[in-house]
Amino acid sequence: METYKEIYEHKITEDNEEGLLVKWSYKEKEEFSSEAALTALLLEQKVFVTARWYEDKWPEDAKKMISINVLCNDIFAWGCADAEGLQYNELNDLFNHYEKDSKWGTAVWCIKKRGKLPQKPVYEAIQADEIWNLDEMDLENTNGL
Repeated sequence: METYKEIYEHKITEDNEEGLLVKWSYKEKEEFSSEAALTALLLEQKVFVTARWYEDKWPEDAKKMISINVLCNDIFAWGCADAEGLQYNELNDLFNHYEKDSKWGTAVWCIKKRGKLPQKPVYEAIQADEIWNLDEMDLENTNGL
């Protein structure tokens, strides 16, 4: 039996066999909710929160401020922990990519932001799903594709 609770405009459903399942649908309003989008992306582990502790030249208080980053591990190189910083004004676009394709949408967002094609296996997987056409995006080919 599924149980749910509402978080902003989205319904979270839990299923014992599958773990946490998220079904997104706006209720009555069509306007974008940054809180709901960020909640969805965090729950789906498409973004993560960290601090800039490693910035040597930043003031100590600035190093402790949180930053939200989009996961793009293994998109551009295997075995590579990688992320793309997210600015507040980019959240709507990122969430639109995720809504269009929950599997590859945030990766495609990172690809477009960097302007570079991903590594070959990722390129082939994205193309095979036929949701995005990376060849039409005028991306720099640094992976020999």
